[in-house]
Amino acid sequence: MLLWIALGLYGVGILLTLPSVASRRPALPRPALIALCSGLALHAAWLILDAKRLGRLPVTDVHSAISFFAFDLTLAFLIIYLRYRLVWLGLFMLPFVFLLALAAALQAGPSFDSPSFRGGWVAVHVAAMFLGYTGFFITFAAAAMYLLQERQLKSKHARPLYQRLPSLEVCDLLYYRSLVFGNIFLAIGLITGFVWASRTWSGSWQYDPKILATVVTWLIYLVLFSARASGTWPGRRSAYGAIFGFAAVMVTFLGVSFLSGQHGFLPTP
Repeated sequence: MLLWIALGLYGVGILLTLPSVASRRPALPRPALIALCSGLALHAAWLILDAKRLGRLPVTDVHSAISFFAFDLTLAFLIIYLRYRLVWLGLFMLPFVFLLALAAALQAGPSFDSPSFRGGWVAVHVAAMFLGYTGFFITFAAAAMYLLQERQLKSKHARPLYQRLPSLEVCDLLYYRSLVFGNIFLAIGLITGFVWASRTWSGSWQYDPKILATVVTWLIYLVLFSARASGTWPGRRSAYGAIFGFAAVMVTFLGVSFLSGQHGFLPTP
């Protein structure tokens, strides 16, 4: 019930956000912020109750994983909005959050418990991985806004709606900071994951599809960071690279998880 109410509040927040995007108002209306913050609070309550019951982060099956991801994205949007007042960012992030929360609510049930998922290393690993994925989604959103703004500036027939987009400088700043944030936390997630797996699993766990896909995804973003920091790729190439990178994130997060023997999602009860 908490998750469904949170989902409804997210939906209300999205609907109240749309007029701000279409108008010249530089900020979200207060009712939209109240709805989003209330939804986030109820979502947090749902996660805390499940975590208290299990004695760990409730992220083992599909519905709990995507629910946790939706929570992280909503919190990230509110933090970034309070810092930069980027109303357009909500147009990219909030509908995706709503779809994730809806999928989680439709499959919601008691999360599976397993002794192997307990302990400090795995908690840090899970939290760091999701923070890394959150950072990369923000990079993707910043890249999309950058491409739209660049196209708007070059167009001879400017659309009034796109004139509310943040400047190329703001998009690039958000892009770079979220890229660094995502790389740092994904690295922490990989290191702590390797430590935990070496203590918990036996056999050739290093060749698990989920682990290999995560390493490949991290390498993609390392290349993207190096190209961005060195100036090898200008803004447009870096933006397209971020879009490709987030596609790799989603394949790793959802697609490969169903192929993994040791590291995949547990079946939903």
